Amino acid sequence: MSAGAVPLEADFAERLANAAGAGVTVRHVDVMPGGHSGLTHRVRLDGLAGHSEIVVKSTPPGRRPRGRHDVLRQARILRALAPISGVPVPEVCFEDATEPPFFAAACVAGEAVDPVIAEDDTAYSADLVARRWSVAVEVLAALHALVPAELGLADEPSRAPGEELELWCATMGAAGMDEDPAFRRLSDVMRTRVPSSGRASLVHGDFRLGNILFVDDVPEAVIDWEIWSIGEPLVDLAWFVQFTDGENFPGVGRNVPGTPSATEVLDRYTAAAGTNRDRSETDWFFALGCLKLAAIQAHNRRRHLDGRFHDPYQALLGPSIDRHLSRGLETVT
Repeated sequence: MSAGAVPLEADFAERLANAAGAGVTVRHVDVMPGGHSGLTHRVRLDGLAGHSEIVVKSTPPGRRPRGRHDVLRQARILRALAPISGVPVPEVCFEDATEPPFFAAACVAGEAVDPVIAEDDTAYSADLVARRWSVAVEVLAALHALVPAELGLADEPSRAPGEELELWCATMGAAGMDEDPAFRRLSDVMRTRVPSSGRASLVHGDFRLGNILFVDDVPEAVIDWEIWSIGEPLVDLAWFVQFTDGENFPGVGRNVPGTPSATEVLDRYTAAAGTNRDRSETDWFFALGCLKLAAIQAHNRRRHLDGRFHDPYQALLGPSIDRHLSRGLETVT
């Protein structure tokens, strides 16, 4: 095991090898960046047909495999999408349901980055950024065109817009911001205007350029399916457009040439999906995207400040949280 490797507990290393099959030897393990929704490792191994490296996602020790920590549910959606050409996903190699559960997926080459909130100073050409956004819109429309029952997901409950709203309101509460005046005003207004459910679609939950592995402008895999659900497709679209403007993330964001406006993304998606919705409904979902992003940022920041997950970047997100709550309120009032 070379420098930088993370030693696995002997029993877990044995579990990996046993789940992979006879003749497999684990050689090297590295923790991958991120990890807000679980543990992710890059594993080098010998003896697994077609793979010298895999990515292993596991439920954190001491956590129940529920919600975003239910890694086998993530494996389920990857297996369901494997035959779908328009929505590329990593191949699931094997899994283990004993505690803590994990699954292994193919290590896919590519770059996954949201230019407007990239933490480094990498310069991206306007042409490449524009092409990636255009392709991503097509992938999102293809995802939402799928029929959940035809993917073997008929047993998955469909989440109504009001339920989606309450989920992220509860997340704000868990972050200690349930008494924040801007949040209270926004959530109160949104509760009085909840739209009816549209067609139930497969919803990624965190669809953005930073969760698509690209080689140039070719999408090799859509990753990070921790919070997928069945529900209203505008949940994904309203989240996606939050990443069109660096000013949505004061202090950490930047404006990137080639990035389309939120309106342009909506127009392209509507054309690709062949659907259209009443403006008042799209505005409500846009506000939901603002509230959801504020909630997730607030929750991650709270975990950092409480010492549960060390990530100094999260301490910078206060102005972004405030900005998203303000933008959401502007949209629905």
